[in-house]
Amino acid sequence: MIPGNSLTLIPVPTSFSGARALTVTRTVDYEDGGIAIQDPSQGSNYQRWRGRLIGDDIILDAPEVEPFTVFSAPGITEFSFTFDQNMRPAIAYVQAGVAKLRWFDSAANAQVITTYPGAITPRVTLDDKRFTQTSSSDVILGYVRDGALYYRQQRDRYTVERLLDPGPHIGLVKIGFNVKLSLQFLMEIKR
Repeated sequence: MIPGNSLTLIPVPTSFSGARALTVTRTVDYEDGGIAIQDPSQGSNYQRWRGRLIGDDIILDAPEVEPFTVFSAPGITEFSFTFDQNMRPAIAYVQAGVAKLRWFDSAANAQVITTYPGAITPRVTLDDKRFTQTSSSDVILGYVRDGALYYRQQRDRYTVERLLDPGPHIGLVKIGFNVKLSLQFLMEIKR
């Protein structure tokens, strides 16, 4: 959950924590997570997970988990992944130029895919992985649309779009918890 649905008035950029501190690309991402898929028993910071886009496959693995394909779809050009509070993957990706989110919808009791026309560089994270924050944490979907930074959250079933910053921005690199215990957005800038 993002308090007040807004960024802090005075930015305090710092290092990302855990797996989010690693360098990501459009085809490789890292996230902290639990011991296994659908097993949150050891918390959301048990081990570092790696996600890779290889061909049409999004593949996840971790030190104690052999590589496996989460799903396949033609035309994926970039992705980001996280896990919800029950260690179910949530994957933001771009397929054939369209931003999408593959997530577990508890109302449907199934994995669903939601499309976000006009959005670019979709990125996801579980905002607070501390065991004590399980009841208030949210999977956050961030993206840029028309140069502005927006986000949606799991508790709204990703249906409510909230403006965070009017920009102009050219893309979102990653989002995640930082070492000062705040959610941080790393934006792509023009060079």
